[in-house]
Amino acid sequence: MIEISGVTKRYGRGFRRRVTALDSLDLELEGGKTVALVGPNGAGKSTLFGVLAGLVRPDGGSVRIEGRTPSDRIRADGIGFLPDRIRFANRRPVAEELGRLAILDGCPVREISSRVDHALEATGLRERRKSMCGSLSNGMRQRLGLAQLLLRPRSVLLLDEPMAGLDPLWRSRFRSLLSGLRAADPDMTVLISSHELGEMARIADRVAVIQAGRVAGTLEIDGDSTSMERRVLEILELDGVE
Repeated sequence: MIEISGVTKRYGRGFRRRVTALDSLDLELEGGKTVALVGPNGAGKSTLFGVLAGLVRPDGGSVRIEGRTPSDRIRADGIGFLPDRIRFANRRPVAEELGRLAILDGCPVREISSRVDHALEATGLRERRKSMCGSLSNGMRQRLGLAQLLLRPRSVLLLDEPMAGLDPLWRSRFRSLLSGLRAADPDMTVLISSHELGEMARIADRVAVIQAGRVAGTLEIDGDSTSMERRVLEILELDGVE
């Protein structure tokens, strides 16, 4: 479970114009559920992911992930986080980079090789294991980010635009990978953002619409992407978006 209560984050100091990225945002994510975070650019989605991943300190409010602060939760068990702009060491081979990430992720040293092999196979990168990360296309870099998530079991996944750059085949395979992870751990909590409402209708159990740094509304998924898109737009229009 993830509990977000009254979280506020502002950027800018002194003579700079202060921008409110999160405005007393409240949201609760149940264990065993996938919640899609949708909304226009600049709504605060990536800032919220940064707060949950322990990378951004909020100015107010509280966050609890399975009863702990993000920093405490990460120190104890880690979190599977895929940011919207993932970066790798361009001059390092793919398998070596993934092995380095496995070490940072706390994987047992004796298991790193097998876990890296499994992650590369699952994401279709086995043939590129010796390629330099900098030579990968955007889609392949995104798949390498997904591979990093497969290095160890996760009870919490934070996925910020995980399908960006993926072709239709790998969007389908991503859905299968996520389905497999959820089947392996029915209590897994997943927060995922995307502008692809049709994809979210296939993946998520619930949608939270975020606008101007706060939750403008939530809705349950009924599997009808057209209906979901219409309801999301209605929420945004009611919230003052032209």
